[in-house]
Amino acid sequence: MLYNAALVLEGGAMRGQYTAGVLDFFMQQGIQFKTVIGVSAGALSGTNYISHQPGRTNAVNVHHRMDRNYISLRRALRRQDIINLDYLFESHGGDWEDFDELTYRTSPMEFVVVATSMVKGRAVYFHSPQGQDLVANLKASSAMPFISAPAYTGYGLCLDGGVADSIPYEYAQANGYDKIVVIRTRERTYRKNATSAVLRRAYQQAFSNYPAFVETAIARPEMYNRQAEQLQKLEAQGNTFVIAPAQPVTVGRLERDTDKLEALHATGMADAEAQLNAMQAYLNA
Repeated sequence: MLYNAALVLEGGAMRGQYTAGVLDFFMQQGIQFKTVIGVSAGALSGTNYISHQPGRTNAVNVHHRMDRNYISLRRALRRQDIINLDYLFESHGGDWEDFDELTYRTSPMEFVVVATSMVKGRAVYFHSPQGQDLVANLKASSAMPFISAPAYTGYGLCLDGGVADSIPYEYAQANGYDKIVVIRTRERTYRKNATSAVLRRAYQQAFSNYPAFVETAIARPEMYNRQAEQLQKLEAQGNTFVIAPAQPVTVGRLERDTDKLEALHATGMADAEAQLNAMQAYLNA
């Protein structure tokens, strides 16, 4: 079933295992959306959703988490990204499930990847990128400030999409969707603390050549909290449908405990199954 609706995927590094679980259940049920909008880890999980590869995100994160070619702090010492996204799209053979680019390219779903322009300090949106553009745009969307190198894109240098648009349901609204499903990686009541003075100075020093980006990054908690609060209101009014963890997620950004990663994926699947009938009623209303 292809719904004339938007699916919005929040980021959150390894908390994206929750999103992967929800999407794997959707794939099992044959559920698709006209447009899928992903940020950071949400975009990475969304890629495997568009290519219809259930279990791929979970298999990579659980079975290859300790592979230094995929994730390694040592890569930072060589001025490389800690998470090697190129590795995800290379052909490996064996027990590695290679990315199905043909299915991705022919999917009926539009895919939107969100990143943050360093020059303009605002969100940019890449529509259904393919080939090397897909990899570059995913790098940009998931590049975490301070620990990842900015990525070169058609919009110039970019970093983490969550800096400028953490939960891009407003982008879906602006594009005419009145049916929007949002997958969170935080519980509904989670709010960010204001940017500390130490972090403020770190942004100002590390990104002194990009003042617009610095301003946006420092203001991220206010943006995020506004989005979270508005989303709760929209959900209460029946204007969006949200799937979110019931309890705070304790999985770290670069979590090494694969049992915890597996469990979070299972939670996402269970939550999606539990809310299937309610979501379908919302989408069909």
